[in-house]
Amino acid sequence: MVFACGASFANEELSKLGYDVITIDGSVSRETARDFVGGRTGLQGNYDPKELIADGTKTPETVRRTAKELLEALGPQRLIANLGEGLGGKEDPELVNVFVDAIHEESEAIIRASRS
Repeated sequence: MVFACGASFANEELSKLGYDVITIDGSVSRETARDFVGGRTGLQGNYDPKELIADGTKTPETVRRTAKELLEALGPQRLIANLGEGLGGKEDPELVNVFVDAIHEESEAIIRASRS
């Protein structure tokens, strides 16, 4: 596993060096991340931890929606779905649990649908 902090421009080349996983932070476009690494490596990241801070606008529904968006952009296979910047201590534990559950549920649904 490798994380090119501040050097995400190198992810494509890093994917050719035999790493199993490349970690992507919030600065990496989900729409292009999978294209850059192709099928050579898995990805880890890049859910925005701000989505888990209860500020009056974040709800279990918004977390489920944004978790699904992450999976739709990066695919549920060869992905370690986690936060692009890590937990900062302000996250609502309920929303964190919703994120984990949503990733599992949506991943299974997407994989099931792809087999049909």
